[in-house]
Amino acid sequence: MRVLMIEDDEAFRVGIEAFLLRLPAVTAVRAVSDGEQGLEALAAASADVVILDIGLPGLGGLETCRRISDDHNLPVLILTSQEDGCWVQRLWDAGASGYLHKAEALTRLETALASLEQGASWWDRSATRALRTRETPADSTSAETSLALLTPRERQVLAAMAGGLTNREIATSLGLGTGTVRVYLHTIFQKLQVSNRTQAVLKFLQPG
Repeated sequence: MRVLMIEDDEAFRVGIEAFLLRLPAVTAVRAVSDGEQGLEALAAASADVVILDIGLPGLGGLETCRRISDDHNLPVLILTSQEDGCWVQRLWDAGASGYLHKAEALTRLETALASLEQGASWWDRSATRALRTRETPADSTSAETSLALLTPRERQVLAAMAGGLTNREIATSLGLGTGTVRVYLHTIFQKLQVSNRTQAVLKFLQPG
């Protein structure tokens, strides 16, 4: 996995770069300090995943995310210390694939990157709550709102699970590895705020 990190805090950037290089799945890391440099880096050589901070000088994290999503169609993981939930909705609309608080970087980053690499998404609990409480019609159910957070691929996995398929059978039917299926299930459980397959399927099958 080739990672491009866009982060203006030099100490944090150096630390995360060293952490990433110790991960077995990561083959290369490039690190820059602002959005303009990030776009230039992608123009020179592509990446598999982009890790992006919000509070960047110049172009800013939000616009950088939008341009990467529009022009390069790459998964963008937001890694930030920002606490304001309104940013989550803006970043969702800008095409971000995930959101992780910096305080959880060392414990969650490897799993988040694996999710994005496999085509899933990763939104930590605080980000998921912020998305779930975004403005929706008054008669919409919490289950509908939760299901709306799933990507098309995640919905396919959930539908297969609702059909009674095991992880191995889901992997075979969708052309995935069993490890990839487990990553999808982890993300699905997190987004639906459930702890097991039965609870996830019940939300999926809920009327409406």
